[in-house]
Amino acid sequence: MKKFIFIIFFLPIFFFSQNEKKFSLEAQGSTFTGIGNNFLADGLKPFTGFGVGISGAFYKNMGLGLAFQKGYSEVKDVSVFGSLQNPQLTSVEIFGLYRFNLTNKFDVEANLGYAKMFLISRSAFREKGFTEDGEAFLIGGKALYSLNKNNSIYLVGTPRFYFLSTKTQIDNSGADKYYSKPTLFNFALGIRIYL
Repeated sequence: MKKFIFIIFFLPIFFFSQNEKKFSLEAQGSTFTGIGNNFLADGLKPFTGFGVGISGAFYKNMGLGLAFQKGYSEVKDVSVFGSLQNPQLTSVEIFGLYRFNLTNKFDVEANLGYAKMFLISRSAFREKGFTEDGEAFLIGGKALYSLNKNNSIYLVGTPRFYFLSTKTQIDNSGADKYYSKPTLFNFALGIRIYL
């Protein structure tokens, strides 16, 4: 965890030292939907919320990014998710990127990375609520369309898959997989500004 905090604080300094249009900031609206056979897909409605991030290219078209996303949902099946309310999903991410310049106005990026995710729900039986956390492998990309003449502001669409792994203590292997290995699909739409 200390290494992760070190990266979060010192990576932006590295990005600022790079050439023009290598460092960017993003703000976006975001959704997370459980897919497949797992408790997030069956027990919760999609999470909707927001995200912010920074990214930078450090060698040709390769680079790194950091992101924070927060989503809010509702329980759709109490028999699957339990008698909890107001589920919130938080994701803190670091990822590698490779940018492809397709035209003067249109770029795409491939993303591969790691996320630390937290699912927090309120409970009538616990004052502090219920928290579950896990780690996720993420894979996806971004489509970027320039909105101005000097290509400093882009509209960004981001589809990604998150393969989450949490720790459970269920003896039944099928139930354990159902509750500890959910897959999520994320789609975000926002603005990227190059500094």
